[in-house]
Amino acid sequence: MPKIITLILISLIVLLACSGKDKITVDNTPPNRPILVPHLGDYGDGSIEYNNQTIFLNDDNNGIDADPDGDWIRVSWEHFLDTDLDYARIYRFDEFNNIPTLIDSISSNNEYYLDSSSSLSTYIRYSYFIEVVDNNGYMAVSDTVSYMLLSKQILISPATESYAYSDSIKFEWQKSGFVSKFRIMVFDDNHYYMWHSDLDVSFEEDFFEMDLPDNVLQNYLGEYIYWRVDAFDWDYELSMYVGSESNERTLYLQTRK
Repeated sequence: MPKIITLILISLIVLLACSGKDKITVDNTPPNRPILVPHLGDYGDGSIEYNNQTIFLNDDNNGIDADPDGDWIRVSWEHFLDTDLDYARIYRFDEFNNIPTLIDSISSNNEYYLDSSSSLSTYIRYSYFIEVVDNNGYMAVSDTVSYMLLSKQILISPATESYAYSDSIKFEWQKSGFVSKFRIMVFDDNHYYMWHSDLDVSFEEDFFEMDLPDNVLQNYLGEYIYWRVDAFDWDYELSMYVGSESNERTLYLQTRK
C-alpha cells in the first residue's frame, strides 16, 4: 500500500510541475516583403513625393544609383519592419544573363548594399532583388529594381587637393562614352550641398569646362570643397536617366592678400 501511495504522490508532483509551464510558441509567420527603392532621381533634382512624403533627393535617399567611388551600383531598401530577421541575400541578373545569381549575404541591420563587383560593366542593365530570412528560417522576397552605369568622366582640372582663388575656379573634364547631360556638383567640407549646374551635351563635343561663380564661395574661403561631374543619358527601356558619378576631388579655397 505505501508503494502505491508513493507512486500517486510522484505522479501528482509531475502533473503539478508540468501544469505550471507555458507552452512554447513558434513564430510560423514569414517576414514582411522587403521593399527596394527604385531610382527616384538624382542629387540636384530637388524634391519629389515618395510614399506620401516629400524627399529632397541626395546620394543617400534617391534609390538605386551609381556610386562616386567606383563603377559600382548602390542598392537601397526601405527599413525592414520585422525585428527577428537573421540576414538578407542579394541577387543580381542582367539583360544578357537572366538567371538570378546570389552575389552576397549581409546582416539585416543594413539598409543598402554597394555592389562593387569587378564583374560590373558599363552600358549593361543590371537588376536586383533581395531575400530576407528570419531566425526561424522563414523567407520573403522583394520586388526588383534596375539600373545601368555609364562610363565615369575624365576629370582634368583642378587637380585634387590643389589651391585656387574663389574668383578663378574653372572645372575642366573630358567626355567618356555616350552622354547627353552633365551635372557639376559642389559640396562643402562637411559634404553638404553648395551648388550644381547642368550642361547639355552635343554628340560632337569632347572637352568641357565650367566656371564656378564667385558668389557661391564667399562663406567658404580658407576651407576645402568637394566637386565631381555626374553624367546622364536617358534609357528608354528603363524610362529614366541612368548615369555615372566621377571620383570626387577636393579643392582648397585661398584668399587673396
